[in-house]
Amino acid sequence: MARTTTSADRLLALFRDNARRVHARGLSHMKIEDHTVQPGLMTLGGHRVHNFGDCSYLGLGTDARLATAAKNAIDRYGTSFSSSIAYAAVPLYTDLKERFERLMGASVALAPTTTLAHAAALPVLIRPTDIVLMDSAVHNSVQMATQLLRANGVDVRTVPHGDTMALDSMIEEASDNGDSAVWCLADGVYSMSGEPAPFSHLTALLERFERLWLYVDDAHGFSWKGRHGSGLALAEMGWHERLVIAAGLSKSFAAGGGIVANPDPDLTELIEVCGPPLTFGGPIAPAALGAGIASADIHLSSEIDERQQLLAARIRAVTTTARRLGLPLVSEDPTPIFFVEVGRTDLMIEIGAAMAADGFYLNPAAWPAVPHRKAGLRFTVTISLELEVVEMMLERLHHHLKMAGVLDRTVIDLRGGEPAIHLP
Repeated sequence: MARTTTSADRLLALFRDNARRVHARGLSHMKIEDHTVQPGLMTLGGHRVHNFGDCSYLGLGTDARLATAAKNAIDRYGTSFSSSIAYAAVPLYTDLKERFERLMGASVALAPTTTLAHAAALPVLIRPTDIVLMDSAVHNSVQMATQLLRANGVDVRTVPHGDTMALDSMIEEASDNGDSAVWCLADGVYSMSGEPAPFSHLTALLERFERLWLYVDDAHGFSWKGRHGSGLALAEMGWHERLVIAAGLSKSFAAGGGIVANPDPDLTELIEVCGPPLTFGGPIAPAALGAGIASADIHLSSEIDERQQLLAARIRAVTTTARRLGLPLVSEDPTPIFFVEVGRTDLMIEIGAAMAADGFYLNPAAWPAVPHRKAGLRFTVTISLELEVVEMMLERLHHHLKMAGVLDRTVIDLRGGEPAIHLP
């Protein structure tokens, strides 16, 4: 008997079709052809392009000090110290943890990746009787962890992205449910649009509802913002006893792994001892630990302020030039991530290919990275990109958008639609 086609099958087919079409034009799943990486540049299909898809916002990914520290760690501890940290870990773990607790001003648990940090923290912090309110655009790694919560019997509800009125109403309703805690899951910076979370509103909610907890994935706000690079969420909110912040170390921080930080050492011990990926999984590799220590030392020095200022200048250049040209950015918030909605996937592919031919690589994004029929081009800025290059890219993007007729219609933002599976 033939298998019945389900809605899940149709969605998977759409996902696969979008991915194939983007890849066929040389815009995704590509392998760079460079023997060594030059900051801000890469070779794809024999063509040299400026890389506007890089998340190493502060340019530390090619820093010689991090590379030397990674090599030294390998020389001392090998490429892999293959033991669960529940049994034994190399001393670099202690060294990195100590630096992070100084950097964050809080207790910190280390994890091999941000995804595993969520999978370790959320199932042990959130009880089966608690209620979870998840922003519909929160990063896919958080959404994956909520599947573990659902398996534990947790009531997980989706909040329309950016709808603070809906969030308020849902918190009020959930707060009437006995003694259960209410958890709000959000991104510090949303990885497609570059929008920051509504931090002042979230702070007010923490003060208003005594059973509300806030869990922020600040992977894209970490390092390039905040004192010592502690992140946008902490810079905007400060510590609260019911705030938990997760962050990734493979983007602006330029190492590897993830962290979960909060003011309560007892919660950190709970995550470290009972979080399944930390007890039953492998550790952070010695090279990533070494690079992380070198990066942390830079973040704990005055150099981080200089790098953050360089990035802020590039962010301002994007918003200023975009306004001058009339580019329809989804968000003009001062973060290093920007998104231009095109609408149709085929049109997004054509504009992305034209930009690549001009020497500028931007990230194509269609469903499920963004809601259906809201395909577009996402680009990031780093200090490795000269200001002149940033302005030239925006001028060429304006040209192609104008030729495609995108500038002649109203652009709808990314709010609503299906929950998205975000790119790194």
